[in-house]
Amino acid sequence: MTFEALSDLLTADERSSCDLLSYAAGRGHREFPCLSRSSNPSSGVPCLDFSPWLRERVRRDDIEGLGEYLWRVRRSNPGIGGSNDQVRRRYAELAEAVMAAPIERYLARGSDEAYVDLRVALIMVAAHESFSGFIMAGEAADFFAAVMAPHGFSLADGAELLHRRNAFVTEMSQGMDYWALWTPLAADALRSPIPPQDTRFQLLLAALARLPLGARAHAMDALGHLSADPGAPRSLASLCRQETVRHGVDVADSSRLILESGLVAPASDMATWLDGLTRRDLLGFLAQAGFRAPKSWNKGRLAAAAITGRADAVREKMGESGAVELAPDHAEAAHRVRAYLEDVKETWRVWLGFGTGVVTEG
Repeated sequence: MTFEALSDLLTADERSSCDLLSYAAGRGHREFPCLSRSSNPSSGVPCLDFSPWLRERVRRDDIEGLGEYLWRVRRSNPGIGGSNDQVRRRYAELAEAVMAAPIERYLARGSDEAYVDLRVALIMVAAHESFSGFIMAGEAADFFAAVMAPHGFSLADGAELLHRRNAFVTEMSQGMDYWALWTPLAADALRSPIPPQDTRFQLLLAALARLPLGARAHAMDALGHLSADPGAPRSLASLCRQETVRHGVDVADSSRLILESGLVAPASDMATWLDGLTRRDLLGFLAQAGFRAPKSWNKGRLAAAAITGRADAVREKMGESGAVELAPDHAEAAHRVRAYLEDVKETWRVWLGFGTGVVTEG
């Protein structure tokens, strides 16, 4: 069914549906227009980054619209019981719970923008997770650490959160081997998620803050890889983690936005890029470029021949591959941001389990 035909079925009072489907712009699944065409609808993978749309609904306190989003992302889940109206009402109640949650209770002194991003991220994650101790076993904390990195909060009553976390782990470990592997956290395990204030780090965070949340998470995925292994330039499309995709991102769009942000730049080191190719790839590339290389040559000699004899063709091929490297202006801070995310991930893990304040029925 086309979007136009679907719109004809919507009544005038279903404004949020019209807005949401317009935002999806026909890029989603034929039957589930907000979901990815390439993923099974039951997995609830959004077809793009809905965070800008969600941000406007959070600002307007549009619970109906937020509930509509949650319902459209999760309604194809075969594990959800009840009638269509019951399921829809359940997600409206979840949206209301997220908007009513006292998120400042444990994360204090954040900016207005920080709290808007925090609620948007909660909605994105709420499509897949419930906010209980069990969320700690997944990767939601990685997502939150990434998308909330530009913002700072002062952790309040961290000792209470720590106590609740340790009590949960102790209780679960009595009957489940998985939780028995989790050890109690020490008193200093949680820290306030306040990023470094030096100029270079803040410039990196400012570039990240201008990105929508899905693209921001994708950018952090890319920065993490490129800073850990700068000798292996890869395309941005190949550097998007499944957890990021799961919460909503159009990889082509986010790749363009990340490149435009100046956080990364097209790969320029021909030797490094060629080193990532196999010997067979190099032989094929040289043959295509009109260079007859003996099949007995090793990989190093083939790469040297490509650089000295077919440099223009190498640059063209690099550009076509979409390979990127850290932008020089952000390289030093990008290496440090990985350590910062690791430092605050435990805080986000425990807060998601016990500090969001999201309360739902049943």
